[in-house]
Amino acid sequence: MTKINFEMTFEMYLFTTDAFENKFSKLNEFISFLKFNRVNLPYKFSYVSHDDCLIPEITLNENILMNFSPNSLTAGREFQFQEFLRERPNRELENLYKKISIPHELPVNSDAQMRKISALIKSLIFEGQFIFLESPENDLDQESIALFISILKDHISRHKQNVFIYSDDLNLWKPHVHQQVKREKDYRFSTQKIVNNASRELEKNQFYARIKNKNSLNQDLLFRLPKNKNKNKNKKSAA
Repeated sequence: MTKINFEMTFEMYLFTTDAFENKFSKLNEFISFLKFNRVNLPYKFSYVSHDDCLIPEITLNENILMNFSPNSLTAGREFQFQEFLRERPNRELENLYKKISIPHELPVNSDAQMRKISALIKSLIFEGQFIFLESPENDLDQESIALFISILKDHISRHKQNVFIYSDDLNLWKPHVHQQVKREKDYRFSTQKIVNNASRELEKNQFYARIKNKNSLNQDLLFRLPKNKNKNKNKKSAA
């Protein structure tokens, strides 16, 4: 069985489950998968469990900023984080952050969605090799799920990280992931490439088309428009 070189490919892996696998913790599954593929220790990763993994004694914002590395010591970390959000080519991370309506409250005083969003943003800011996400869609409304999926795909491309996801909602994740992972009864892992992602690849290529052409004055309008078959005819008529 061919081992995966995680330094050459940067993809999303969806872990499926059955009664046999339920005896293992999801974090243990992720780490066991790395060991199976002979990834050398230490692993540097961020992890969001099925709840939120936040420190209860500090605010949502302070939880997020624990993983944020400011570029300067002359400006406040929170101010630099706001600038960081505004400077992203993809503004969806800023839009997701704005869904945390009370960022300066303790987690216990926040609802489940705000806690989950805080944990997910925190995992993206951490500079590591891997991101481990256990049921990341839990506690999120449909708009927040769509935002996060788009942010995650953009993040993988820009930051060259591999993302491992466990979820019971296969219909949600299958259009977006690259590989499906299953633990076999002999404790080995098998992977199956998801081949029905042509629409996802087209979406990504169209998104990055406007980034490559940085000198364009109409970057936000750079979509692949159908060719005008009557264009040449009009020119001849004008002549």
